[in-house]
Amino acid sequence: MRLLKILLFGCVCVACADKAAAGETFCAKHETLAQILDTKFGEQQQGVGLAGKEAMIEIYVSAKGTFTLVSTDTKGVSCIVGAGDSWEKLEPKRQLSSN
Repeated sequence: MRLLKILLFGCVCVACADKAAAGETFCAKHETLAQILDTKFGEQQQGVGLAGKEAMIEIYVSAKGTFTLVSTDTKGVSCIVGAGDSWEKLEPKRQLSSN
């Protein structure tokens, strides 16, 4: 599971770097970006986690299945690092041990 998290974080970083290099990154105050995702796309926050001490990663999802991955820094600036459609919430297939 730890390896999966490391790979996912790496993908997020690569996606963010690719978008930044292409000049496609959209950033705004956290409250502003959350409001835009809600009003324009019907997306609500469905999950959140910390990426080290410098960023919070959030996933916003709509009932239609669109989703947006957002990174927020310690100053409250949020940037879209990925988006898509056909989001599906999956239930764990088995209980993970806490070892």
